[in-house]
Amino acid sequence: MLAILGGAVGLLVTASAVMLIWLFMQRKQRNRSGEETQESPLAGLSSMLLQWTYFDYALIAVFAIGSLFLFTDAVAVIRDAASYPLYHYGYLLCGFVFTLLGMLFMILRLGVVLSLIRTGRAGLAPDHHRHPGDADQTE
Repeated sequence: MLAILGGAVGLLVTASAVMLIWLFMQRKQRNRSGEETQESPLAGLSSMLLQWTYFDYALIAVFAIGSLFLFTDAVAVIRDAASYPLYHYGYLLCGFVFTLLGMLFMILRLGVVLSLIRTGRAGLAPDHHRHPGDADQTE
């Protein structure tokens, strides 16, 4: 039952990653055809990175569930070490490494988003606070 649940969560995460890439490619294609005019190609990417997607929630859920399962398996192996072969420790170590790398990529994504905001390349609306007279004029 847990294997089926884990497979379903894995498929959900994979589907959300594919959907995120597909949405970005659609936006990039619209930029090329001229439907949307943006200042730079990075503006579309940065605006998508500033949105919290289902993929982000899925990454956190996979990290939490995976860490919990790995921890309980490690406790079981430590309690009854004679029942498990030595290579089971390697499997557990690989699982912890992969899970921690997934959360590291999530932290790196957060760093990219914060750096885009801090440097002003976030694709946000232009700052019209210095020119209040432009607000009443039509183009």
